[in-house]
Amino acid sequence: MTQEIHNSFINFSPTTSKNWTSAGNAANIKKFSSATFSSDDSLHKNFVEYGKNAKEWLRKCALLLPEIDRQQIWKKKGFSSIFEYAAKLAGMSRFSVEDALRVMKKVEDKPALRKIVEQKGINAVRPVVAIATVETADFWAKKAEIMSKNTLETYVREYKKQSLDGENFNRLECRTGTANQPEKGFNAQSTNLNLPPETKTLIMTLSPDVATELEKLKGKGSWDDLMNELLKIREEKLESEKPQPVETPSRHIPTKVKNFAVAKTRGQCAYPGCTKPYKILHHTQRFSLKNIHDPDHLIPLCEAHEHLAHHGLIANEDQSTDQWKIMLEPEWWDLKQVVDERVAKHRSP
Repeated sequence: MTQEIHNSFINFSPTTSKNWTSAGNAANIKKFSSATFSSDDSLHKNFVEYGKNAKEWLRKCALLLPEIDRQQIWKKKGFSSIFEYAAKLAGMSRFSVEDALRVMKKVEDKPALRKIVEQKGINAVRPVVAIATVETADFWAKKAEIMSKNTLETYVREYKKQSLDGENFNRLECRTGTANQPEKGFNAQSTNLNLPPETKTLIMTLSPDVATELEKLKGKGSWDDLMNELLKIREEKLESEKPQPVETPSRHIPTKVKNFAVAKTRGQCAYPGCTKPYKILHHTQRFSLKNIHDPDHLIPLCEAHEHLAHHGLIANEDQSTDQWKIMLEPEWWDLKQVVDERVAKHRSP
């Protein structure tokens, strides 16, 4: 690195400085600025490359730690602990060592997941190590192979949520697509909450004026009835302002269509239960198949849920978003899967 930095400044020694600093010599000044810029780019490029190499070597070090710990090689080499050994020889923190040992312990009897660790590192399987079993390891390894860590975390979270809400995923190998009907599972009646099924307690912070007006509107009715009425009014207002679909080869979404799509969720991800800001407007009918920006099929999603959609893992996309749920496998017969495979390949982590 020192030599590279030295070489980048060879042309700007004191003996040549008179030439490029003389008054009116704009060409030399411009040449100096360009060279400095190139030097900056070169330094940045080298740093990125070295950073990638460092990550690769740290990944390899992490893979060796369990066996080094088992054989107590650190003690044989005169270190007080494996943490000191890893810190001094590989610059690894105590947390990264503990994490590596924990994750590697979890996957030692799951060859498919261990292979993903070797290929992509510990982070790639961290979201699934607590949920994967020997029987389901291949399933989770496939998901970890094609998904980024963020997308996989979201998928696991939705998977757990559906399991609690009644979906039975105990036999992963027997459940694909949407053909299987969910079996009965967790619901509010099976707990000690003493709540009727399908209800939620919502706490709102309102100004005194708004709270007073709402109480007047409620009158002797229920809050549920009032909220349904207000939601219906909002829905009717949005429907009256809905723009016409725009058929075009351009991927640019017309402003009116975009504003309508975002207003439907007030800029929030439309996936059920997600409270993240939207990042991408998702064409549920796939733009490359229809070449149309349809406000009814343009859904605001956060990055992770949009990626799950293009992995073909969201069911009921053509229905309202409250019917959406994740699937174990994509529906291979759906023409949208052709588009999704191209998108997923382009984004492969």
